[in-house]
Amino acid sequence: MIIKECFNVVDIKAVLCHPEVYDVISSDECPLLADFEPPMTEEYTYIVGYVKGEPIGVMIYHKYRDGLECHVQVLPQYRKEHAINFGQQSLEFRGTVPIYAEIPDLYKNVLAFALLNNFEVIEVKENDYIKNGKTYNVNVLRYK
Repeated sequence: MIIKECFNVVDIKAVLCHPEVYDVISSDECPLLADFEPPMTEEYTYIVGYVKGEPIGVMIYHKYRDGLECHVQVLPQYRKEHAINFGQQSLEFRGTVPIYAEIPDLYKNVLAFALLNNFEVIEVKENDYIKNGKTYNVNVLRYK
């Protein structure tokens, strides 16, 4: 697997706009999949993992509190073989600043994965995420 910073919106959207991925990353306030465009400003950094030249995962970094917030997504067919390795290697691109993640209670498996990978819950935002008309708490995590 090759992991590198990416400025190619086609490669980024190949992961983020996969229907299963977009369904998880989008709340009720997000645009429809057909209308989604990832922000391509200097405030965002995209790290993409490639297998055989094809994008299989994206780590997004943007400013948050005293550091960066990360969002990691791996295409479903590559998760078993590459998710852990991609997540760990893409965290090396953050530098030395604190790293955070926000994970709604709805995604118990994502929260469990983050906790197993050296994140800890530091705050809970009550009723801060709406999906399919239902409200969920959001866990704010910090990388140890």
